Amino acid sequence: MRVPQPVRKGTRILVPLGAMGILLLAGCSSSPPARTPSPSSAPSRSGSSAAKACVQSWQLNAALVPSGDAAASSDLSGVNAISPSDVWAVGSTSPAGKIQQGLAERWNGTSWSIVPVPDPSSAASLGGDQLTAVAGVSQDDVWAVGYIGAMAPPTLGTSFTPAAQTLTEHWNGTSWSIVNAPDVAARDGVEPWDVLTSVAAISSDDVWAAGITEWPLTFSSEDQVAAQPLVEHWNGSYWAIVSVPDPEPSPPDWALASGGVPPSATATVASVALPGVAGISPDDVWLVGGYEPDMGVQTYSPGPWETLTEHWNGTTWSVVQAPDVTLSEPLAGGSTAADDLLTAAAGSSAGALWAVGGALPGSALTLRMGGGAWSLIPSLAVTVANDGEGNAEAHWLGYSTPEAYVPTFFAGISPLVGVVTLSADDAWAVGAVILHWDGASWQPLYTVNDQSFGYLTGVAATGSGGLWAVGGTSIVHATCA
Repeated sequence: MRVPQPVRKGTRILVPLGAMGILLLAGCSSSPPARTPSPSSAPSRSGSSAAKACVQSWQLNAALVPSGDAAASSDLSGVNAISPSDVWAVGSTSPAGKIQQGLAERWNGTSWSIVPVPDPSSAASLGGDQLTAVAGVSQDDVWAVGYIGAMAPPTLGTSFTPAAQTLTEHWNGTSWSIVNAPDVAARDGVEPWDVLTSVAAISSDDVWAAGITEWPLTFSSEDQVAAQPLVEHWNGSYWAIVSVPDPEPSPPDWALASGGVPPSATATVASVALPGVAGISPDDVWLVGGYEPDMGVQTYSPGPWETLTEHWNGTTWSVVQAPDVTLSEPLAGGSTAADDLLTAAAGSSAGALWAVGGALPGSALTLRMGGGAWSLIPSLAVTVANDGEGNAEAHWLGYSTPEAYVPTFFAGISPLVGVVTLSADDAWAVGAVILHWDGASWQPLYTVNDQSFGYLTGVAATGSGGLWAVGGTSIVHATCA
């Protein structure tokens, strides 16, 4: 009988988010659970009574496609709503015969239009560029972040060249322009992959961007990468990398060097990722993610990922303890620890702070902050997937080419990658499903007007402007009818 093990060959810590993938070690279910009725309340900033009285009107539309591009080439990753008549969605597009290019689309209250964004000069040599997230201070002060590069894994026995660099762009009310943001320096001749996955704009001189620095482990035959947090801050004049608490050391030199040899059979390599950032005020900023103390590169028996959250109080960053999921049924080998990774966070002065992600194998992961501590809130039930031979096992997604960065679904697994908070009893989270918090529980929505919306990766809301969610070629909009 096969002893199930998490598949590590070609594994990245990135989760499918658009054409390349951003964060996480999770997939979603290709055969969604039986459809349930739509949540009973629609997005509203006016409080619980107004929200519960709302009757939702849902729309599902396709993202716009630049002239000459294939119908399926538009790939939206993030969305931000500045006002009901000013909404931005960003991602990428792949013109026929050309490399991936950044894409920005804007809603003016009536219709969407494509707004040109510049491509960095290094995109041609690195394999293209993509915008992954967007946030705005006002209609003439909007930031989009992402990366430049193809995100292809290293090939054993060959020298590794830079595959991804940070990308930040700014909208001044008239046009988009590229603003330089620093990258992490090379180590031992190895260039890391620097990818920005989220952005929070508090004011014109207070913007935070978060993402991942991935180091290719060139000594390994498994095409593995180890991650470290990448956090940058805009002070009104320039972007700078900010040091944040890191529970695990950076990858050791032997793991990065070509032909490197581990000092012992039990040598470990860890990964730390903080892909989500939420900015509530200048002295209230949150980073969310997770860490893996042992990737199992020597023993092929990786340890579970654990949640990680960090808080900025206006002066310093500190780690805030967050709970992990305990599986109701043990995996092969007897472990009851899920792989927990948070991907996004959102809060408001009128509502609770939420952090969302995935708990593998089996469920969405939702945490709520209250009384200075995180609480694990039940969302979709934690279930253990079966491998077809009677063994419960974790499903890890492995990718070997950029073209393979497509959401893969497993029954019972539904990680989340976006969240927005409107009030104490009105929050929304998206991923393979749309979840609505009504003040008592999370209610799922699997289709819009009986149509599949695919894998959603960004969500935003603006009072009377309703709820917006994007992902791939889908744009979902919900308003109060």
